[in-house]
Amino acid sequence: MFYALILLLLFSACAEEKSQHLSVQLFPARLAADARGTTYATWDTVQFAFKDQILNYVIAPEPLITEWNIIACKIADQPNGSKVVAARLNAYSSKKMQAFSAKPDQLKQPLGLKVGERWVSFQPLLIPVQDRVQLRDFTAAEAERLQLDIELR
Repeated sequence: MFYALILLLLFSACAEEKSQHLSVQLFPARLAADARGTTYATWDTVQFAFKDQILNYVIAPEPLITEWNIIACKIADQPNGSKVVAARLNAYSSKKMQAFSAKPDQLKQPLGLKVGERWVSFQPLLIPVQDRVQLRDFTAAEAERLQLDIELR
């Protein structure tokens, strides 16, 4: 009994709570006012605060890429104090993003970037994707956490 108690205390003292990895998702999006037709019937609606206004977007049910599609990244500063993550994509997501960005009308449509539970930005691609994509408006802590998660995989 005494040994069992010691083992229990030893295991509980050595046990660490593993922190969850940072969730990063990039979704096709449209301004709610522009989303007409049955295509958008299954899309979710989110509100996003931009400057002094609240914008409503509809978000596709499935993301184009997630943090698991990012195999490496570099972090840079933005003039507004936030961070931009230059993410290198794995082969699967690279082909997926190339096909998505091959359609010229997709380049001007917003993509909703969700980091954790926070909607970070709604910006268009503007140029076709090869094997890298820039994800903007991360906080310093979020960018560092993503980079650490990628290194520890």
